[in-house]
Amino acid sequence: MQPRDRGAAIGAIMLVLKIGGSMADNASALASDIASLVSSGEKIVLVHGGGPQVTALEKAVGREPTYIYSKEGFKSRHTDSQTIQNFVMAVGGGVNTSLVLQLRKSGVNAVGVSASSGIVFAKRKILISVENGKERMVRDDYSGKISRIDAAPLLALLERGFVPIVAPIALGEEFEPLNIDGDRAAAAIASSLHAEKLVLFTDVEGYFRNFPNDLVARATSAEIPDFQKGASAGMKRKLVAISEALTGGVPEAIICNGTKEKPATSALTGGGTHFVK
Repeated sequence: MQPRDRGAAIGAIMLVLKIGGSMADNASALASDIASLVSSGEKIVLVHGGGPQVTALEKAVGREPTYIYSKEGFKSRHTDSQTIQNFVMAVGGGVNTSLVLQLRKSGVNAVGVSASSGIVFAKRKILISVENGKERMVRDDYSGKISRIDAAPLLALLERGFVPIVAPIALGEEFEPLNIDGDRAAAAIASSLHAEKLVLFTDVEGYFRNFPNDLVARATSAEIPDFQKGASAGMKRKLVAISEALTGGVPEAIICNGTKEKPATSALTGGGTHFVK
């Protein structure tokens, strides 16, 4: 990954926020919180997911979602040619539009964009799935590995007072849409924009050493490999994104509860788990 390809030309961003699809349909509290932060002069980019919405659409058209399990323990959606079309509709259309409307209702000048609009470039993966202890190569998958970020479209919007709402659909080498992980996309975007903070929202307070006990308030990047050993699949993915953001130059990255009344303010005032390099 080369998240800093635009170098010192970027410096206006304070926050990159990432919200999962499970929270996207009811994000009024976050929208109101973002409105307050923007009115105080903060620059914000919001990246979102959409897994539940893709699953719902797949089932509505008579398709049962399937998943790929890597030997590292990561679970990812098998995104075949039909699924990527549904992914674009559900995430790039439905979720993105819903979030824009919620933020607009709160008075935020939100603009929905797809990461495939020349923002996130990716290479199509050839995945290895582990099934019953055996490895199988998956070739018909439209998942992408992020290769480059061009922050210019986001900067153009930010400089004019807009809040970009970014759908995690990358532009492939053959100009095809690719499914990318929203947390890692947010991390790459935060690095490219020289963001002061990356906040990954989830439905728990942060990282716990022994869930639901022992919430970690502060940690360094050196502790992340140890944290990953006992983490759930979803938390492992967030920890990977946190590590990539810190390596990419983001000073602080936070995992925080997105269901609070003021989730972003809570993260900025000490809530959640704060990671530094």
